[in-house]
Amino acid sequence: MKNKENILIIKHGALGDLIQADGIFKSIRANHKNTKIFLLTTNSFFSLMETCPHIDDVLIDNRPSILNIISYINLYKKIIKYNFKVIYDLQNSQRTYIYRKYLFNNTKWISTNRKDHPISGLRGLEDMMKENLIGSKIFKPDLSWLSGDIEKLLKKNEIQSKYVVLLPGSSKSNPLKRWPYFSKLAKLLVLKGQEVVTILGPDELEIRNLMVGHILKNLDWHELAGIIEGSCFIVGNDSGPSHIASCLNKKGFALFGPSTSAKRSELKRGNFEILEVKDLKLLSADEVLKKIMKVLN
Repeated sequence: MKNKENILIIKHGALGDLIQADGIFKSIRANHKNTKIFLLTTNSFFSLMETCPHIDDVLIDNRPSILNIISYINLYKKIIKYNFKVIYDLQNSQRTYIYRKYLFNNTKWISTNRKDHPISGLRGLEDMMKENLIGSKIFKPDLSWLSGDIEKLLKKNEIQSKYVVLLPGSSKSNPLKRWPYFSKLAKLLVLKGQEVVTILGPDELEIRNLMVGHILKNLDWHELAGIIEGSCFIVGNDSGPSHIASCLNKKGFALFGPSTSAKRSELKRGNFEILEVKDLKLLSADEVLKKIMKVLN
């Protein structure tokens, strides 16, 4: 039997970008059936992506300083032994441009034009696939593989089957993306008889004492997706977990102020909506509650 050829996909992050790229990974898989597909990403996403059914193996690149020449040499040694037939650069960054030009200029390299796509980064990747995968279907994200069994987790935390999930976190580097009234919303939902589950990441633990209802933290990727999938409604910021909710086609919405583009985020899909305002501080918890109850009722 002929040995499988090796294909490399580069996608360092962030979480939302990786989640949205699920359909791109699947499209590449469909176009390279007799291959072994590797993903080059950061250590933060190793445990997430090693379970992705479209990826056979995960390689780590924690993106050290561009001035660290030794890191380039080590990366080259790590990658060159696989003799990759094609490299799909889904990151399309200054760093991967350097990789292409100086490390792997003899390997077939597929990427997007380095200028921003007029609609979004995801549309740019889809266009790239259409140009390079002749006759192949371009798939949409499908995260059914990510949701884990949460029965024990629900029982342990005494969470009933119908609950609203709040996702108050977002990128720590951009605090303007965070709506400041999640604690008030949680209290209003409880007064309305709703069961509330707040999922906190390591950057949101300081608000734990402000929230009412169930607090879940330190979830693994499959627990996180499972809790989101089992909910009846989701409210989040522009964040990775909101992208999971969107790609799971959950009812809910993400809150956007002026600091990032709701359109370019591609969070709006299926049952998942966008609520965009000029100033997140002026969007009251009562207003958000009304929109939630309109759907739930």
